[in-house]
Amino acid sequence: MKPIDWAALTGMVTGVSAITLSIANYLRDRPCVKLTLQWDQYAVQLFQGEPMLHPFDDPKKLWGLVTVTNTGRRPIYVSHVCLRLPGGKPRPSLVLRDGLRGQQLGEGDPPLGYPIEQADLVKHAKYWRKIRAEVIDSTGKRWRSKATRRWVAPPSWAKAE
Repeated sequence: MKPIDWAALTGMVTGVSAITLSIANYLRDRPCVKLTLQWDQYAVQLFQGEPMLHPFDDPKKLWGLVTVTNTGRRPIYVSHVCLRLPGGKPRPSLVLRDGLRGQQLGEGDPPLGYPIEQADLVKHAKYWRKIRAEVIDSTGKRWRSKATRRWVAPPSWAKAE
């Protein structure tokens, strides 16, 4: 083989490996949002006499909690957070008031938590298992929480009926 053939072969191998690495980096560096939806959470007041800053601080109530975590490498901007209810077209949703403010969530940032007052959800008790949390980012992409597993006990507001 002539030196020019070796140079062409080296160029071809490095070019293919560079494209492969670029595609792998692109797929790895995308944002990835994980959502969890938890029911029957108590708020605990850490210090006696401390003023309540948020209605979520009321220790006598049970709350739902939507937690948004960015596990990807690119930051996202959370546009709004809602609860997606089953049935109907278009599918109805309940927008969380605290989730309307919009917030950036980068890699390594602490998770965002959005409380839900459970007293308002009694009318949706018969299909509580199908309620999912949903986040819509600034690009319009929808991220949804996983469906509730069959072995999970119903929350207190779903047992009311």
